[in-house]
Amino acid sequence: MTKSRPSLANSRRIVFASLFLCLVGALPAFATDGIYPKFGLDLGYAGRIGYMGGTTPEWAIYVYGAGTPSSRFNALDISSPPDATGLQVDGNIALAGVYSTLTVSGHTSINGDRYEQTTSTESIHSTGTITGSRFSSSTINSQLNSGVTSLKNVSIAAAGLTATAGSPTSLNIGKNQSRIFDNTPFGGKYVMNLSSFVMGGGNGSGGTLTLKGAAGSAFVLNISGAFSLGGNAKILLTGGLTVSDVLFNITGSNSTFSIGGDALFNGTLLAYNSSGAQRTLQITGHNTQINGELLANKISLQSGAHVKKPKEKSKEKDDDDDVASNSLLRARTSAK
Repeated sequence: MTKSRPSLANSRRIVFASLFLCLVGALPAFATDGIYPKFGLDLGYAGRIGYMGGTTPEWAIYVYGAGTPSSRFNALDISSPPDATGLQVDGNIALAGVYSTLTVSGHTSINGDRYEQTTSTESIHSTGTITGSRFSSSTINSQLNSGVTSLKNVSIAAAGLTATAGSPTSLNIGKNQSRIFDNTPFGGKYVMNLSSFVMGGGNGSGGTLTLKGAAGSAFVLNISGAFSLGGNAKILLTGGLTVSDVLFNITGSNSTFSIGGDALFNGTLLAYNSSGAQRTLQITGHNTQINGELLANKISLQSGAHVKKPKEKSKEKDDDDDVASNSLLRARTSAK
C-alpha cells in the first residue's frame, strides 16, 4: 500500500506553521509587555510568562540576595497573624541567590511553586498552608542566575533613561490628594526620574496616583531615594495598561523602602543598587494589596499583607481557581 502525498495546501500550512514557531521561539520573554517594545527593557527569566505560552514562570516574588555556606541569607521572610485572611502570596516565588533562605511562620498561606538554587533552604514554621511544589536543579540554578543578570541590566538601563519633558522630579501625594499622568501624548512612553516617591498619611484616603495609557504602552518611574506607600494610598492603572507595562525602578542604598497601611500597589517593582548596599523591602498591613511582581534583594512580608502575581497576558485571565490543580502541603515542620 502506498502512502498518499499531502496536498499543496497542507504542505503550505506545514511550512507556515514551522516558520511561525521559529519566529515565536525567537521572541524575548517580555515581548508582549510595554516596557520591552517601548524601552527595550527585557527582564528575561526574571520576568513573567513568555509570549505565546512561553515557559518562564509567572513570578509574584523574585528575590536575589545571596549568602555563603557559613552565613546564609534570609532573602524572603513571610509571617502572618492568626486573623490573617486570604493568600499572602498568590503566585510563584524565586530564591535566585545562592545560600539563601525562605522563612515562613504564623498563619501564612501561599499558593504557588518555589524555584530555588540548589544551595537554598526553607525554614517553615506555620499553621497556614503552602500550595505548590519546590523545584531545584542545576538547570534552574542557571536560569535563576540569568534572571539576576537581566534584572540588574534592566535597572541600570532604566535609570539611564531621559525623563519625559515636564515630568516631576519628586512625588509626594498626601491625604485625599490625587495625580494623573497620561503617556498618550508622548507616544505611549513616559519616564519619571524621581528623588523620592511618598504616598499616604492620616486616616481616610492616602492619596491616589493614576497612570493612564493604552495597552502595550509603558511607564518607567526611577526612584533614587525614599519609596513609601501607606495610609490607604492607591496606585491605579487605566486605559489598558497592565502591571507589566509599568516599572518602578528603585535605586540607591538608603532611606525608606516600604509598602503598608492597607495600600494598593499595581505594577512591577524592581529594586537594585548598582553602586553599593541593597535595601530590604518592608511590606506590612492586614489589607495591603500588591498586584504585580516584586524583584528585590530581600523582602519582609508581614502582618497578613498580600502579593498577587501579574495576569498572564497571552490568556487574559487570572488563575484564582487553579488551587486544586496543585498538591497541598501542610507547613507545620521545618523543610529540609
